[in-house]
Amino acid sequence: MREIGAGYYDGRTSRRTEVRVVFYRSGEVRLAGPDIEQTFRLKDLTISPRVGNTPRTIELSGGAKCETLDNDAVDAVLKEQGAAGAHGLVHRLESRWRYVAVALIFTVAFVWGFVTYGIPSLARQVAFAVPPEVDDALGSGTLQAMDEVFFAESQLDAVTRERFVKRFTTMTQGLDDGHAYQLEFRASEEIGANAFALPSGIIVVTDELVQIAEDDDEVVGVLAHEIGHVVHRHGLRTVLQDSAVALLLAVMTGDIASSSSLAAALPAALAHAKYSREFETEADDYAWHYMREHNIPAEHFAAILTRMGEGEGDEEQEAGIEDYLSSHPVTAERVKRFTAEAD
Repeated sequence: MREIGAGYYDGRTSRRTEVRVVFYRSGEVRLAGPDIEQTFRLKDLTISPRVGNTPRTIELSGGAKCETLDNDAVDAVLKEQGAAGAHGLVHRLESRWRYVAVALIFTVAFVWGFVTYGIPSLARQVAFAVPPEVDDALGSGTLQAMDEVFFAESQLDAVTRERFVKRFTTMTQGLDDGHAYQLEFRASEEIGANAFALPSGIIVVTDELVQIAEDDDEVVGVLAHEIGHVVHRHGLRTVLQDSAVALLLAVMTGDIASSSSLAAALPAALAHAKYSREFETEADDYAWHYMREHNIPAEHFAAILTRMGEGEGDEEQEAGIEDYLSSHPVTAERVKRFTAEAD
């Protein structure tokens, strides 16, 4: 037999009454106090788990309950009755700092692994599961938004534009990924020499990029890189990875198109997205294979990447220009790679 002191609440008022709770080896529990005399079976009671030295709750029938600070006695009763189970385990774990440290390390490792590998994997799965029509809507909306903020009408002459449109058409006519590829030219002193891909297959090239090119094959290398972003659906995958809640919703429901909040946020998110190192490498791989298959020297891509990097001065970085749809963060390693492969 074990006896503990507790505070009794009848479940109807906030009044506390001091009582004695007696636990018998037979499994019987007797509650005794002023004007209170009740008997229960231990198996019919719900005893809260031990959390440090905070009060334990013993839930009775009819909404009544008892609270006690005599945690050790409660643990002893549960152990004697063979009902300790998870109650004792949780307390033992939280009472030993080594277990806490191990649990913390495991939790951090799990979260890191999920963010680093789980979310990108889910984003890829979802991105390739949705129809290209979703990409089309996102691409047109984003370009329209960017035209209002960053871009002006291209000043390139018609002959130059037509020359690159023909090369671009040749590059994309054999692709069967459901995207309607389209080449657009824009002028922008803010963004400077750059190019970027929208999920729909729209590739935007700035006048400034064409003007720094010393050979058409340099621009073709950039176009191949941007087409690689579309083929691998990097735009949509980037936004999905940055919108983990919407991503999990899409995975569970199998319907990304109905996530109106995500659809509304995508254009703004794309406008400030920068591709990860993994995505840049995938797009570079696509460009390198295209150039190799069409006998275009890899050093052409390395050369224009170098010139694009030289154009990114300190003043531009301070102004935040690197955030404007830039798919080319740091280019040194990429230039080195294409120069080495050219050799």
